[in-house]
Formats: sequence, C-alpha cells, structure tokens
Amino acid sequence: MTKSTLHTNSLDRMQPDKSNFLVIDNVSKAYPAPDGSEFVVLDGINLTMNDNEFVCVIGHSGCGKSTLLKMVAGLEQLSSGRVTLEGKEVRKPGSDRMMVFQQYSLLPWLTVRENVRLAVDEVLKGVSRAEKANIVNEHLTMVNLTAAANKYPDEISGGMKQRVGIARALAIRPKMLLMDEPFGALDALTRAKLQRQVIDIWENNRQAVLMVT
Repeated sequence: MTKSTLHTNSLDRMQPDKSNFLVIDNVSKAYPAPDGSEFVVLDGINLTMNDNEFVCVIGHSGCGKSTLLKMVAGLEQLSSGRVTLEGKEVRKPGSDRMMVFQQYSLLPWLTVRENVRLAVDEVLKGVSRAEKANIVNEHLTMVNLTAAANKYPDEISGGMKQRVGIARALAIRPKMLLMDEPFGALDALTRAKLQRQVIDIWENNRQAVLMVT
C-alpha cells in the first residue's frame, strides 16, 4: 500500500464540520530487512473520517491494512507521518479506541457476561456497580447474547464469540471502534448475519468505525 490516499465509500457523511475526527496524515511504515535495507509496508497514506462514519479499507493479504489499523489503535509505531484523533496525536493505546480482532481474545475461565464486565470494570472506574451491570446487560442484549450470558467461551459458537468481542468493545463507550478482519474466521452464513448485525448496531449508535477486510 504505497503513495496513495485511501479512497473509501462511507455509509454516512452527515456532519461535514466534524470531518477531521480521525486524520491519517502522510503515514509511512517500514521494517528493517535482513540485508540491512528497509521493507516498506505503507508509504504516504492519507485518510480522514467523520465521527459517525463507517469506513472499510479493502486490500489483498499483506498490503498493510492491519498495520494501518494498529497504528490508529496506538499498537504500532509510525515510521513517519501523524495520526490524530479529535486533534490529538495518537501515540499509544487508549480506551477511546477499541479493537475487535479476527481471533476472539476471550478469557476462557470467564463467562460471556464476565468477559464483558471485566472491560467495563477496568475502564469505567467511576461508575456504580448497578450501572455497570446495566451497561453489560444492555450490550449483551444489543448483540443478542442475553440467553448465553452465563456460558463459557468453549460452550458457544465462533459467531457468538465474535459478538462477545463486539459487545465488550462497545460497552466501555469508545469514541471509535476498530475492526481487524473480524469475520475472517467465520463460515459464510454466520459472516453474512454478523455483518448485517454490525451495520444495525452502527446505525443505532452512529460512532466512528474503521474496519479492514
């Protein structure tokens, strides 16, 4: 992915005055090669997003999509350029950006409810126990997992595990949701259903979503 501005189709562009919510400005990323040279993964990437847009970055395997997403998340350092969120430069991970990975990343010894609650407890420290419980229940309902709330990860399907990850990410009220090929490990039928559900959730919440696929 080199010398380019990412051209994406947005599902919504309702607030043009907030078009600089996320700015990826001339970003490049290179890794050292065994021969002492540099292997350039990204070169001159530019992208701006509104605070209520759902943007997909599409490209072939190995083109640097996930690397770009990790830089927005603060998990990967830039070689050059800047990433800003609401005018503030992104330098490290933060609870204002939550990522959903292709791998489910659930703790196997915790139930569905406890996996979501763990994130809520960690981030929303000033919230009462009762309100935290309501937040967890609300987001489990949002992804249709109320009936599975007390099950463990090895007792639910792959699609349900991914929905737990989405509920966990949204429950801490981030400003932006980052999705790294979240449907790649799912069968076609489950993938189609979950894609539709993610769009439905976005239409109800209208927060920024950046997804690579």
